[in-house]
Amino acid sequence: MKKSIWITLLLAAVLHAEGDTRQIDRVTGLVVDKGLEDIKENCTVCHPGRFIVVNGGDRKFWRYKISVMQRGFGLWDLPEDTKARIVDYLSRNYAQKRNVSIDR
Repeated sequence: MKKSIWITLLLAAVLHAEGDTRQIDRVTGLVVDKGLEDIKENCTVCHPGRFIVVNGGDRKFWRYKISVMQRGFGLWDLPEDTKARIVDYLSRNYAQKRNVSIDR
């Protein structure tokens, strides 16, 4: 538990150093924004938020990653509106990769 708090604080420090003052969710380490609840319900139930942070891309990239998760890793079918919110959230907040360790 302590490591996840430290990683969340590290991510917040990195974002702040980059001039980014967005609030970070303490549970997932992800940016608090519209769509985060969909991420919590559909993505971070299987992997930590750090896996998202170390990736990054545009809408096409994130749609592709969702399809990979569905075809290869057991992600269930998502309603189109949920998928749209997830892609919106990820492309808005994680368009670029971050140098954050995914190790605990």
